[in-house]
Amino acid sequence: MAQAQSGICAEANLHGLHLFFNVYDGHDESLRKKLKRVNVIQDEFSDQFSEAMLSCVVAVGAQYWPHILPEFIPSQLQSFPNVTHSEHVVSAQPFDLFVQIRSDREDVNHLFALQILKLFTPDVELVEQVRNFRFLDGRDFNGFIYAGDTPHGRQKRSTALVNKPGHFEDQGSYIHVQRFVHDLTVWQYLSLSEQEQIMGRTRLDNTLVVPAIETSHAVRSELKDEHGLPLLLNQSMPFGDVHKQGILMVSCAAQGDSFEHVLKSRLGQGEHYDHWLDFTQADMGSAFFAPSVNFLKQL
Repeated sequence: MAQAQSGICAEANLHGLHLFFNVYDGHDESLRKKLKRVNVIQDEFSDQFSEAMLSCVVAVGAQYWPHILPEFIPSQLQSFPNVTHSEHVVSAQPFDLFVQIRSDREDVNHLFALQILKLFTPDVELVEQVRNFRFLDGRDFNGFIYAGDTPHGRQKRSTALVNKPGHFEDQGSYIHVQRFVHDLTVWQYLSLSEQEQIMGRTRLDNTLVVPAIETSHAVRSELKDEHGLPLLLNQSMPFGDVHKQGILMVSCAAQGDSFEHVLKSRLGQGEHYDHWLDFTQADMGSAFFAPSVNFLKQL
């Protein structure tokens, strides 16, 4: 049976480091041979730093996949959705490779990233790196628990992992990444009641607001399938410093179009959209596919 990459259904960690690469022209075959080494490096680090609870995901960009793996193209792999709204811009920035590193030790993440960079050199350019950390008890900088409806246990696997036994896609995952930068100046002047109406959940205990508000973040983003399971497994983490705060939203899905359904719901039409978007802006958006460990080992 195929084995999913460790970071897709991993439990929350204290620290994260997310790397975004582009591959230099003519280096596709060289890089392809190196992808299997990522899991070898992870195993070595997991043995050396077992208390860190290290996990990792390496994913190939939707637009780059046909260049490096043309004979194995995931059936539902698409570029980042091109969805427009009159007031809210959805920024798309394709990358060739995405590596997610998470653990409970920032130094371990840093050392792991150095090994990844050494492995991929001279085939890639590191375009972006985003350092993340757990904020309070799993909250965003707006004070609310993020990913309030994230599935647990076996439901994680059903939501995030492709189930096609015997197929190369089996136990892979469709990954979408958006980086949101918050503007909390006005937000901080809203009353608690106003904030809870916008988020659709209570700030203290993360309970859904009743009756449901059509323009709330919860209603617009916490979509379910026909079996009542969330469409996305949210593996987001906050990032920031004293000048800029935001969240790197990382979603994992068994279906390639799940993220687009949620994005269209959040943007909506006219005034019927996720009103949390009035206080945050995405400046990056990319689509990837993270194949199984078995697939990477066979490259």
